[in-house]
Amino acid sequence: MRKFLTLLVMVVFTTLAMAQNKTVTGKVTDEKGAPVANASVVVKGTTKGVTTSSDGSFSVAVPATAKTLVISSVNFLSQDVAIKSGVLSVSLKSTNTTLDEVVVVAYGTQKKTTLTGSQSTVKSAQIEDKPFSSVDKALQGTVAGLQSSSTTGAPGSNQNIVIRGFGSISANNDPLWVLDGVVVNTGQVSSLATSSNLLSTLNPNDIEDITVLKDAASASIYGSRAANGVILVTTKKGKSGATKFRADAYTGQSNTAYKNDAYQPLNASQYATITKEGLINAGYATSATVDALFNSNFATTLTYPAPVNTDWLGAVTRNGQQHEYNLSASGGNDKTIFFMSGGYHQEDGTVIATDFKRWSGNIRLENKATDKLTLGFNLNGGVTKQNTPLNGGAFGNPVLSSFFLLPGLSPYKPDGTLNYNTSDFNPSTGVSSLYNPIAIAALDKRQLKGLSLRGSVFGEYKILPTLTFRSQFGLDYNTLEEEQYNNPFYGDGFSRNGRSFSYYTRYSNWDWANTLAYSKKFLRSGDLAVNVKVGYESQLNKGYFTQVGNSNFPPTTQLTVASIGATPITANSTGSDNAIVGAFSQANISYKEKYNISGSFRNDGASVFGVNKKYGNFWSIGGSWNVDREKFMESVKFISQLKLRASYGLNGNSAGIGNYLALPLYGYGSNYNSNPGSAPSTTQPGNPNLTWEVNKPLDFGVDIGFLKNRLTVTFDYYNRKTTSLLLNVPVPPSTGYLSFPDNIGAMENKGVEFAVNAIPVQSKNFEWDVTFNIANNKNTVTALPGGADILSGNFIRRVGYDFQSFYTRLYAGVDPTNGDPLWYVDGTKTTKTNVYNNALRQVYNSGSPKFFGGFGNTFKYKGFSLSANFYFNFGNYVRDTWGSYYDGAGFGGGFNKVQRVLDRWTTPGQITDIPKYIYGGNKNAQNFSTFYLAKGDYIRLRDITVGYDIPKSVSTKLHIGSVHFYVRGSNLWTWVKDSKMPFDPEQGVGSATNLEVFIPKTVVAGLNISL
Repeated sequence: MRKFLTLLVMVVFTTLAMAQNKTVTGKVTDEKGAPVANASVVVKGTTKGVTTSSDGSFSVAVPATAKTLVISSVNFLSQDVAIKSGVLSVSLKSTNTTLDEVVVVAYGTQKKTTLTGSQSTVKSAQIEDKPFSSVDKALQGTVAGLQSSSTTGAPGSNQNIVIRGFGSISANNDPLWVLDGVVVNTGQVSSLATSSNLLSTLNPNDIEDITVLKDAASASIYGSRAANGVILVTTKKGKSGATKFRADAYTGQSNTAYKNDAYQPLNASQYATITKEGLINAGYATSATVDALFNSNFATTLTYPAPVNTDWLGAVTRNGQQHEYNLSASGGNDKTIFFMSGGYHQEDGTVIATDFKRWSGNIRLENKATDKLTLGFNLNGGVTKQNTPLNGGAFGNPVLSSFFLLPGLSPYKPDGTLNYNTSDFNPSTGVSSLYNPIAIAALDKRQLKGLSLRGSVFGEYKILPTLTFRSQFGLDYNTLEEEQYNNPFYGDGFSRNGRSFSYYTRYSNWDWANTLAYSKKFLRSGDLAVNVKVGYESQLNKGYFTQVGNSNFPPTTQLTVASIGATPITANSTGSDNAIVGAFSQANISYKEKYNISGSFRNDGASVFGVNKKYGNFWSIGGSWNVDREKFMESVKFISQLKLRASYGLNGNSAGIGNYLALPLYGYGSNYNSNPGSAPSTTQPGNPNLTWEVNKPLDFGVDIGFLKNRLTVTFDYYNRKTTSLLLNVPVPPSTGYLSFPDNIGAMENKGVEFAVNAIPVQSKNFEWDVTFNIANNKNTVTALPGGADILSGNFIRRVGYDFQSFYTRLYAGVDPTNGDPLWYVDGTKTTKTNVYNNALRQVYNSGSPKFFGGFGNTFKYKGFSLSANFYFNFGNYVRDTWGSYYDGAGFGGGFNKVQRVLDRWTTPGQITDIPKYIYGGNKNAQNFSTFYLAKGDYIRLRDITVGYDIPKSVSTKLHIGSVHFYVRGSNLWTWVKDSKMPFDPEQGVGSATNLEVFIPKTVVAGLNISL
């Protein structure tokens, strides 16, 4: 009886509890009846709520006393809906995003209609869940005028980014990165790794959006750091409402994205044929003696069960694994909002001994302490572990080995052990002087461990309804711990009985900004809006570097730490720092959001410049006219937006010149009689008048929207003139120096940018979106010291020509009578010669593209989606840096060659561009000429994704908010115009191959779950 009464009481209480709640169902659509996915449905006055599914439906349990739901979504007006019986049908009214959208700008936010500058925004959907180790790689093809290119496919590597062309010859051309209002360090700062990237510690899934500032009106408020453009990164933050959880995961594989069959290494039979022919042509052998000569010098002397025919390229490349897992939680109430996340990313490179791992975390809190005071805190951290091999001509570079090593050698001995220190692989007496890359990968170590902490705290106090003070202190802290171990048995460490180096790098950077913002509307109608901001910012960036190296190690590969070595090689420690202070102001005046004027002024002081020129003034002025708001446009119904923009100003570049270049230096080490001695530097005389490179950007822009912005077009013309370039000016040797640094030289970048976004089809169940952007930039050097040319590698800096103009001899093909290589004597191309030095070098095209951009299509049908995005690049040339060895008519005959060599000249009358193959080389055909330049034109399928959202009815039963499955491919297809492009056409902004880790193509399958 007691058990029965207990059960009865439980049933009664359960029934009463259920009676206190009720379930409300409904569907949210837009004005045209199309479902609105991920709309927020919250019980008014509480945090209880859900989000709509892909078909717009929702089901939410609400208290019996609840009377109203608040339904909201991005780009729609929020709506209060009365709770009633039956299925609710809610139609949200869309906001005119052009009119009401608020965008991130320098030191704050601003209504998009009042902007006067040129800036572009990349949303989180274009960034997250991409199989890239850093966010800068995801920017390729997304922003008109932003060139994003990589020199290597090594995971965790640096990405080259240039906005609106090169603005400097000797200083840095990288843009300024600002994370949540804090200026941060980026790029390659490793002492050991061939390519690393501080941004690789930042999880792209933590980013809400990225804003790229391109002209004076948008960027000049950053003063001396704004010349190369500014990239603002905003991380995700919470929203008031129920706590939302999200889990993301993907896994997949990668391999080499682009291969040219003509540049694959020869097999053993092909190498034997071409080498024997070359030996005969060179006079080293006859038909009767060539086999014996070849077998004694170019083939293994070890005994194998079958002839050796090693595919070295296949041996050092692989299918890499890639995985990523992320978990986040966000929410809050009307007082406090929060976002927190954690993630793990693992990626193998396309080449052995190449991999990358990242562990990341992020937390962001904001609290409205009072009606006037808001406090905030955010911290983003990442730990990375990266292994990257040597590159270029280093003997330890596995990519170089895969093209140079003879196919008649094996990585393993007949007994299956690693083949090294044998008659095959011995630096002094072996068949090959190169290293066995399989052995080096197993015995040596090159590792980087990185740590980044980026965060800030802020307080914002509303002094008056129109006056707000904000103070933000930010910290950017990075450390790199690197180890290089070369074993004592073989390779680079053999001659020293093993060696090991340890490097420690630390960058600590703090940035403190204080602003006072005044905002008020004037006139009775409130049509005149004035926003004024003044501020003061200070930044201190300190670097600390140590290096320790020892040799003479025990005969084992288990003891690798530098301190174990018995013989010191090096031990040093250095530091370097710089500081910037700036006072700035900005004003925006808008009348009816129709006529807009902006202006900014900043005075910066920087420690890196001369005592006479430490301070400089930077400014901008801009204006925009929203023509569509004029009365005469009311009858033009098909134009929903028409905006004209113009801006001009002055900003500077102080990056990458060195912290002490302006100072005349003394150095210790000039010891005398065992006593320490100091003497003036013979290479750095300093310059007390050294100052910023000055950039003067002019921009004219048009923004047009048609059919309620179903089609939007943005067009910009810009002309940025850079003066006071930092260059070394020659001086008479009698001064004790050869040159001194000075602000002399100028260049110009002018071009156009064009971007289109369109929705050709939009219905209840189907939508088709189209994006396209293209940019053209023309760079011209306009002044140099004394008007004299500056040679930089294979480039020439000459007045009137592009900054990256090649300077080389013009290849004229092969003499069909005897197979000699030919060059044009001069630029008229009327006379040919087979003597390399009789041909004059000419300015020849450029390493910079004339056109680049991206285009894409996205299709959505019910719960299915398909998107494909392409990147294209046209007009530049790429240098094959090491082509003389594997494609140089017999030069470096002891190394393997590529398939293209098989098209060499063999008989009189034959027409080909490959000279007669002569062991040791044919009349300097290996020397640099246009033979080693290929057109860099290509189109790449950068991203293709197929996705599916499970129906809301299914996810509701699973008590899950939404589930999205997808399969994504990156770099799956590449079209290259020039059949002579040896490797991937994406070779960084320097436009030269260097036998780097190959850029990958990747396929992953992923899952997103929201609760």
